[in-house]
Amino acid sequence: MADSFASRWGQKERALGFEAIASEMVAFGAWSLPESAAPCLSFTAAARPQPIYECFGSRSDWTDKDRARLKRFLVIGSDGAGNPICLENKSGNVVLLNHEDNFVTQQFVNSSIQQLAECLLAYLGEEKASKFQATVQNIDPAALKHGSLWSCELSQLN
Repeated sequence: MADSFASRWGQKERALGFEAIASEMVAFGAWSLPESAAPCLSFTAAARPQPIYECFGSRSDWTDKDRARLKRFLVIGSDGAGNPICLENKSGNVVLLNHEDNFVTQQFVNSSIQQLAECLLAYLGEEKASKFQATVQNIDPAALKHGSLWSCELSQLN
């Protein structure tokens, strides 16, 4: 039987010498995500996903039109700038929404929660762009399309 994601994450942290700052895991349905992970991402919200309008501002800040537009997104985390990382409940895609423009602009992250977890694991401690790119290509080729979170991170490794 294959090791669980949390077990594989812990093994890699130990191999990299990160025991002192080991990540806690957050349960998200059948999956686990680290509470925090490079590149400056947090997944504490994954324990209790909520629509954006439940997480940002008060209920009166949102119009019915905004709530209808955003109801398909459940917040599972955030980036270092405070932008929510969301599960789009129809497609299962993971996207990052820009809070600066009222959550209109979307950046693709991954095609599923499982693929997100595996890409986070691949990114953990990785310094070689070619290795990261090859790994992500095997996990979720769509995650390398121009403008996606992982394509931007890949350019930082180059």
